[in-house]
Amino acid sequence: MRTKSTRRDSILKAAAEAFARYGYEKTTLDDISQSVGLNKASLYYYFKNKDDLFVAVVVMETSAFLADLQAKTLAIPDVRRQIRYYLTEHIRRYDEVLHHSNISAERASILDPIFRQVYGDLRQKDVAFLATLLKRGVAENTFSFPDTSLAVAENLLHLTLALEHEVVFMARRQDSPGKLDFAPAIDHIERLLRLALR
Repeated sequence: MRTKSTRRDSILKAAAEAFARYGYEKTTLDDISQSVGLNKASLYYYFKNKDDLFVAVVVMETSAFLADLQAKTLAIPDVRRQIRYYLTEHIRRYDEVLHHSNISAERASILDPIFRQVYGDLRQKDVAFLATLLKRGVAENTFSFPDTSLAVAENLLHLTLALEHEVVFMARRQDSPGKLDFAPAIDHIERLLRLALR
């Protein structure tokens, strides 16, 4: 017999596959419920609606991504390169999340407050990891800051997220369909890091 947790995981996996295949807009709760052998009404026991399910999928995938990103970051020998890699991959990942699910810039903007609410724990882990890298760089005299490593980590991640959201906001404002261009955002964070990590 399947436990509630196992069934929820099955729903999340099926939803992730459906969002990847059909995109956010075209995926229905019927598609997801059929693939896990449930009726649509049963999904509401686990998730409030399609937005809630989509956010849960993104959080699940982001947790896995961050674990992988942190492992790959630690495999890089130079602390400056580690920090650069970590922040630029954040931006690239945001692009992948939006395009993986074919979510529109408008829908991403609508869901943003929900993402911010559920990302609290992930955000703390994210900041703590980056702060650890910064502390190591300071301890090795690779660079120095007038603020604590934690404060610098919070600000760097805040700026990274702001750059991601600016791309989505501008695309929505200009009603630009198609693939978003995150290259300028990556360029901005790289220029900032060249100034900050002296």
